[in-house]
Amino acid sequence: MAKIPFYLVRAFTSNPLEGNPAGVVLNAEMLNDEEMQRIASEIGASETAFVMEGGKADYRVRFFSPEKEVSLCGHATIATFYAMSEMGLVRKEKLTVETRAGIINVEMMGKMVFMEQMPPIFKEANVERREVAAALGIREKDMAELPMECVSTGLFSLKVPVKNLEAMGKMKPDFDMVKELCIKTGVGSIFPFTFETVHEECMVHARCFAPLYGVNEDPVTGTANGALGAYLKKHGLLEKNPYRAEQGIEIGRKGIVIVEVNDRIKVGGEACLVMRGEIEIS
Repeated sequence: MAKIPFYLVRAFTSNPLEGNPAGVVLNAEMLNDEEMQRIASEIGASETAFVMEGGKADYRVRFFSPEKEVSLCGHATIATFYAMSEMGLVRKEKLTVETRAGIINVEMMGKMVFMEQMPPIFKEANVERREVAAALGIREKDMAELPMECVSTGLFSLKVPVKNLEAMGKMKPDFDMVKELCIKTGVGSIFPFTFETVHEECMVHARCFAPLYGVNEDPVTGTANGALGAYLKKHGLLEKNPYRAEQGIEIGRKGIVIVEVNDRIKVGGEACLVMRGEIEIS
């Protein structure tokens, strides 16, 4: 019976009761795929990061949701390298990290961590607006007159423009329908957003629904916000750069993501270490 140490870190916040929790497991070389999945399921965070020595980069990291492995996870990357920095395990300001999506750059900036996203990929959302509205539990007329689009900067999400905060707050998704739409469009999540925000300093307000990964609502997401930055630039909607996005407010888990859109998109923010523990595996 082996005891595996783990950490729980909340990303995109300095408040231990807000933001998005991620599991972090260091020195994961001795774990196989099945053990990583079991640990991620037991920790129960939307994603758990497993950190290993890098062959092609400074580190290699794999990400598991409670149900499956994902190619890249923004909030778990921020959480991982914040925790490693706080524990004195990272002594460089700039690192390279190997993921299933490719090699990315990670930068420490004081109490904040920023990660580079993969180059954006766009694909048409072959789905009717009425289908998406029904899945989200809103009216079709609550959706803004902007295109829906599937975008990836490491993980595909369906961008759904919404008119206002009232419509965002009224959403009562049918998660079976959301899952079916994710499969139909080839994305990991549905990501509605609006330009009406709670906090004046933020440009975007968003939510993220990812039942395909066993996470009905992901509180604050890095890769999905990075992909939204690519969407905003493509459609001439980038009023500020960098800009702040707010997420998780409807479920009491507010977080703020800083998004910078240049040749490569970066996302970043604060984090805080909230728990240390051990999981026994046989």
